[in-house]
Amino acid sequence: MEPAPDETGPATAAPQRRGWFMRLPLWLRIAGPAVLVILLVGGATAVFVTSQRREPVDVARSVCLSGVRSDLEGRDREVVEMPLLRDVDDVGDGTYRTQGQVRFTEADGSERSVAVRCIARLEDGTMRVASIRFSP
Repeated sequence: MEPAPDETGPATAAPQRRGWFMRLPLWLRIAGPAVLVILLVGGATAVFVTSQRREPVDVARSVCLSGVRSDLEGRDREVVEMPLLRDVDDVGDGTYRTQGQVRFTEADGSERSVAVRCIARLEDGTMRVASIRFSP
């Protein structure tokens, strides 16, 4: 007679399930999260730096330059040289004044240089051009 099979014997081990992360090489499992953390910190730093409030003088200068360019281009004139508008004066009550020279080409091809004066106002937290004046 044959011996009865041993029911208490060792069972065959079930295959272990390995996830996609465990199938990656060890160096990638270490370097991947580290690079991801560095990119996230760098991105957060970039967002923080760019979201800082700019000085009102710089905003007034930028708004005036954009306003002068759009005003001239709206009259079919091509801007040759924009003013630097170095001196922006705070004249009080959220109003800033600047002036400079601008050179542009007329529609007929002639080139002119005129003085420009811009006034920008801070209204409801937004800087807007109040007036742009050109004088020969």
